Amino acid sequence: MQNPYDFAHSLARSIRRSDVYKELQEAQQEVENNPKFKEMLINFRKLQMEVQSLIMQGKEPTPEKKEHMEKLTMAVQGVPAIMKYLQAEERFGIFMNDIQKIILEPANDLFKKWETKAEK
Repeated sequence: MQNPYDFAHSLARSIRRSDVYKELQEAQQEVENNPKFKEMLINFRKLQMEVQSLIMQGKEPTPEKKEHMEKLTMAVQGVPAIMKYLQAEERFGIFMNDIQKIILEPANDLFKKWETKAEK
């Protein structure tokens, strides 16, 4: 029987060789190479997190913050390199989430048994 750690390292290498990983890496590099795009993306993410944090706290973002977010979103959508990066990032996130679900199946099977017994 092969060691699960060996499989995990093999999986990590496989992920790095995947088209999804390479696509994100290339898109990331394209944004990194343009300081203006990089700054725009950082500002977009920062504002996005601020707005999400307010919403999670049950607070409504100010009209100024909403307007700023709308304008920055429009600006980001107008930059193909940033959109390519965001789309590649989303695909990579879905890819990693799928892999995580598969890896966690054995643990979920074990814990479901305990949950079922606790409910009875």
